[in-house]
Amino acid sequence: MLIRFLSGLEKEITVTCHALDLPDKPGLGGGPNLWKSKTRLLIEACPIEGQQDEEKFEIFSDIDITIYRPFRERLPALMEGYDILFQREWLWEKSRANIGFIVFRCTPAVRAFWEEILRRVEVNNVWDQEAVNMLLEDKDFLEKNKIKAGFLPEEFWCFSMGALPDSPCVIHHANCATSMAKKWLQMTLYQPLFASSSCHQQGAFATVVRKLTNRVWSCGKLDRRNLIGQFAIGDDGAVQPHNGKIDFQHVTVTDGGLVLHRKGEKLKSILDEFYVDAHRGRMLCAGRLCPEDFLSARQRNGFFFMHAPL
Repeated sequence: MLIRFLSGLEKEITVTCHALDLPDKPGLGGGPNLWKSKTRLLIEACPIEGQQDEEKFEIFSDIDITIYRPFRERLPALMEGYDILFQREWLWEKSRANIGFIVFRCTPAVRAFWEEILRRVEVNNVWDQEAVNMLLEDKDFLEKNKIKAGFLPEEFWCFSMGALPDSPCVIHHANCATSMAKKWLQMTLYQPLFASSSCHQQGAFATVVRKLTNRVWSCGKLDRRNLIGQFAIGDDGAVQPHNGKIDFQHVTVTDGGLVLHRKGEKLKSILDEFYVDAHRGRMLCAGRLCPEDFLSARQRNGFFFMHAPL
């Protein structure tokens, strides 16, 4: 998911990745430990009094997002007159903030905003996004701290916004999905609507084909937390297992993707999505798993992926 997100991010944007895989009971927005950890990161991003740079913007983003168009040069105009901008979503016929993609100024006032969010999360055990929406309605707090908050244009789209954007989509936040596989499916389903062309995928596919051999690939399924294993691919397409349970023997390159073959004529997966993360030097291939038995009454249609260093 991270490789897919970073593959669309402009190279001029400096990236810091935070791993927030915390022990917690599954729950809304990841659970209380995740709410608090994310809010503390937002506090740390903002300076104390006397150290602010009001012209500096920070972007705080989840990674269940596909980026379709550049946005860096638009931020100064979008942030004119604002301290914080959120994605918009609709709930009970009311416009609310979604906190999956946030742009904010690095100022003490914005720090005070996030400190108050953390206080409300800790004291009231309220979901961080709910705390944000409650605070956005607290006009006294916003006026006292001179904070102006607003919404990004609709083309910074999240699934919970409902209607599709009228303008070309800039980002798609795959929220309202309860697992990695479902988020991936949502992004893949909407990709033909939002992508301006297939050039980005074609370029990534060409890179994967050039660099297919002489490296170790890690592979897994999107509905599993742990990797299946690691393997290499020979010049003849033969799969050379390194560790784990690798149940396919050969990789074939076609005009539009990669085919992973099990023994005989059975297929493991057809990979037709390709992403190159230039920020960290990685490449990713993904596609649907092929059922072992199409006559079976029960079918599992999961996603398979493999990634490797460039």
